[in-house]
Amino acid sequence: MPVYEATNPKGGQGYHLGLLVLTKTNPFIPGDVANASTYDYPVVFKTVPGAWSTRVLSGDPELEDAVVETALELEAMGVRGISSDCGFFMNYQDVVRKKVKVPVFMSSLLSLPMIDSILGKGRSIGCVTANSVSLGNRILSLTGVPAGRTIRVKGLQDMPEWQAVIGKQGPYLDSEKITAEVVQLAKELKEEDPNMGAIVLECSLLPVYAKPVQEATGLPVFDFLNIIDYYERGIFARNRVGHA
Repeated sequence: MPVYEATNPKGGQGYHLGLLVLTKTNPFIPGDVANASTYDYPVVFKTVPGAWSTRVLSGDPELEDAVVETALELEAMGVRGISSDCGFFMNYQDVVRKKVKVPVFMSSLLSLPMIDSILGKGRSIGCVTANSVSLGNRILSLTGVPAGRTIRVKGLQDMPEWQAVIGKQGPYLDSEKITAEVVQLAKELKEEDPNMGAIVLECSLLPVYAKPVQEATGLPVFDFLNIIDYYERGIFARNRVGHA
């Protein structure tokens, strides 16, 4: 039998991933990055003190220490990688990866360079985000996507159901209404640019709506869970069973 080492007996062991969580109160529904039932492998969540969405969206430098400290706490628990529940944690991607020893992938926006590498020249990438005002060129440049690739962005900040639940931290989330709003923006992206090659869903709440967006647009859709699952499959390979 294998021999195991006690690394963090008080906090449990065997976590594949640790996730930094915003300080927020909206519902985390199945498919949301911050809902444990979304995963078929063990994850652990830690809320970053003071990480209100307004601070993370703006990349508040005074929040940096709290983000790093929380990431270090996750690392001490033995997680094999660190992600987050907000694409705008991209603002802290570089500082966190320099402070911990495990891989860090804080945002679905990290998929942009990969998508860029597989699309033909001249094709744009669409992005549905929680807030298009906050998603400017600075954050996009942090992902490493080449400046020559056109990224077309639509934000949910002015959609009524999204604003009621996410903007104002409402206690109830009507997933059908949110689906309609996300799909509407995705369709507008494609209609405004028929040469679009793929769509990225920035927000951690949006993997729930990836399939409706794909069905409505006919485009490849990349979300937060694509990034998280991709890494998890890399560190825990599955046996392949089948027939020759």
